[in-house]
Amino acid sequence: MRANILTIISRPLIMAACAIAAAAPAAAQDKFPVRPIRMLVPFAPGGGVDVVARIVGKRLGETLGQPILVESRPGGGGAVAVAELMRSAPDGYTLLMTTSAHATLPKLAHLAWHPSRDFSPIASIYSYMFVIATNAANRPRFATFAQFLDYARANPGKLNWGSSGIGGPQHLGGSQFVKLAGIDMVHVPYRGNAPMIQALLGDQVQIVFDTPTLVLPRVADGKLIALAVTGEQRLPSLPDVPTVRETGRVDYSYRGQIFVLGPKGMPATLQARLNAQIAGALEDAAARDQLTGFGLQVPSRADNTVTALTKHIDDFKKTYDKLIDEMGIEAQ
Repeated sequence: MRANILTIISRPLIMAACAIAAAAPAAAQDKFPVRPIRMLVPFAPGGGVDVVARIVGKRLGETLGQPILVESRPGGGGAVAVAELMRSAPDGYTLLMTTSAHATLPKLAHLAWHPSRDFSPIASIYSYMFVIATNAANRPRFATFAQFLDYARANPGKLNWGSSGIGGPQHLGGSQFVKLAGIDMVHVPYRGNAPMIQALLGDQVQIVFDTPTLVLPRVADGKLIALAVTGEQRLPSLPDVPTVRETGRVDYSYRGQIFVLGPKGMPATLQARLNAQIAGALEDAAARDQLTGFGLQVPSRADNTVTALTKHIDDFKKTYDKLIDEMGIEAQ
């Protein structure tokens, strides 16, 4: 009888304790954020993603009431930053801003995680095309896309092209172009966009495939020549520069995305809240004008969904995993 009485008395206490435990994460989410949020970037400081992370992070921090601390974690084609993210709690305080090349990193580096299923996709920041650019000092050899292609075909192995690192977006997009164009150029990887652009300005490499963020200012000051862009339409900020397909020389286009991921296991309510906050930050006129001024396409709030981002990651993986196999690309 005594045991039964104790059971009867303790049962409500156990149920109450369980209810309190279950309510604790929800209460923490309601108060989120109560401290600064880390935004990991898998590239060296000064590159395009780093620049954008600081622009978006500033506005996002204002809306959330906590600063966004942008932390550069270059290395391993993004693997270093991803490992840091995967070690983090799925509480929204550690996020990763990365590129579409994240989707191919497991294939490239023989890693055991899946690019969408083992993370919490949150929101897209922008989509981008590449500008195929050269140093203006190359003008005697070539100053147009057609002249560049003719020169490359007549001088196999004589031109160097730079990328932000093995397996990065520039490497994948550039490798696809080289394959489709049937040309032979020497690939030189760097640790990020900024050193790659410096190498182009110093003529260590003669061609880059890069987002407009760092290329446009150098085109404007006459140090670089934009030969072509890789989108389906011309870049509004470079109206006189043709798309690759417009030239009729190579059937090629490339468009990637920059997006934000959280660790696997993030509560759906927190994932949705961060999606809404990031999409809202991108509607800020000043931030949006800066991004579009770089030649980047910012998604509308309606298009910026977790579902759409997950689909992009999975589609990119399917397309470029095949390219990695065909070209024998290996991480270094």
